[in-house]
Amino acid sequence: MVHVAVAWTICRVLRFKYPQLDPANTALVLVGSVLPDAIKISILFELMGLDWWDYLHTFHLPIGAFLLAGIAALLFKEKKTAFILLSAGIITHFALDLLLIQLDNGIYLFYPISWMGFSLNLVPNDDYYITITALLMVLLVYFLSKWVENKSISD
Repeated sequence: MVHVAVAWTICRVLRFKYPQLDPANTALVLVGSVLPDAIKISILFELMGLDWWDYLHTFHLPIGAFLLAGIAALLFKEKKTAFILLSAGIITHFALDLLLIQLDNGIYLFYPISWMGFSLNLVPNDDYYITITALLMVLLVYFLSKWVENKSISD
């Protein structure tokens, strides 16, 4: 939820300067923000008795997430634009994940070149205050953007 909330907030704020970030393009950024968590589909496979965690873990690496974005971009007419928007969401995802306190080595940002893990170890993974803050930020930006739009219409 935090990944989607932060990606939406960034898109909505940037939309004041870049009108290209309309709702359709923002939706692509939001999809990109959860694309690295495609690994969670392994839970469904596990319920069917299949252990696919090792195979799908690649999606939670930058190289796997960008590869998945490239494949998904092929489904769109404007492939380059779709890839850029999906990638923007992926970047927000990994930027937020870098803030988390990691139990293992962190995020392998440069895999397969390097196995060095990165983490800033600032935020616990289960801190619900972060989720509440992100959702409050969404509400604030939403109401401010509506107020600015109404003000510009009345002027």
